[in-house]
Amino acid sequence: MEDTEMIMAKESAPETAPAQTENTPEASPTLYIKNLNEKIKLDVLKKSLKAIFGQYGEVLDIVAHSNIRMRGQAFVIFENSDIATKAMTEVQGFPLYGKPMTIQYAKNRSDIHAKKDGDYDEHYKLRMSTKEKFVNEFKHKKRQAMLLAKQQQKAQEQQRALEEQQQQMMQQQQQYSQQTPYSQQPMGGVPAGPGGPGVPAGAAGPMGGVPMVPDEYLPRNSILFLQNLPHDTAESQLVSLFQQYPGFKEVRTVPGKSGIAFVEYDNEYYSAAAKTALADYQIAPEHKMKVTFARK
Repeated sequence: MEDTEMIMAKESAPETAPAQTENTPEASPTLYIKNLNEKIKLDVLKKSLKAIFGQYGEVLDIVAHSNIRMRGQAFVIFENSDIATKAMTEVQGFPLYGKPMTIQYAKNRSDIHAKKDGDYDEHYKLRMSTKEKFVNEFKHKKRQAMLLAKQQQKAQEQQRALEEQQQQMMQQQQQYSQQTPYSQQPMGGVPAGPGGPGVPAGAAGPMGGVPMVPDEYLPRNSILFLQNLPHDTAESQLVSLFQQYPGFKEVRTVPGKSGIAFVEYDNEYYSAAAKTALADYQIAPEHKMKVTFARK
């Protein structure tokens, strides 16, 4: 009791306990406590918890760990759920080391009670299975995050290379303008191509006189433009192909026009990652899919 009073004396003014939004588990002799001060050493924290909760009945065990997943949390194990309920009701929101405790029933039985109930082996197997599932899900999410980061990095590197190439083209055009007398320069200051004076080769627009930006130099867009698709390509096939990349929204085909489609992502970073991964994808034996940013 003296230890509890000392703890209370050291606390600052009580804070409002955070509202519990989780579904309340069934009554259990084990309490799950979170929002504990992570700066307090484990042995000190356990002694403090035992001093507080020991007032309501015998504390069989206190489980707390310092790893990242369990930091700031603990389990207090009582003999029965009646004791646990009374302790939870009266201690809920109590500020321990400056942080109000959030308390609820534990969702799973403790090892101590499993041993008392005589089914510890089955309980242990179930716990290990749940833990393995959690670890596998965590590893999968981590791999997905790393893959996305690599794809974004590659897309950014390609964007930088494209910008450097565009800069070089501008410098070459400027050098040409400076070295060639004005009277000998074609319209636009660049060598004439098939599109007419001032239009570089391969850059003539559909009307022959308006320059078009080549697909490879288009700015980023959250929408991708697909070309060279087989005429019998199903929309579901494209969905399966592109939805494996984060941020996928939808595939849009063009009525009356085969061989092309549009794919939309949440933002241009996601679309760039998909574009990088699927560029020149062999979608059919005689068809390599061309993937570019859609024109804005």
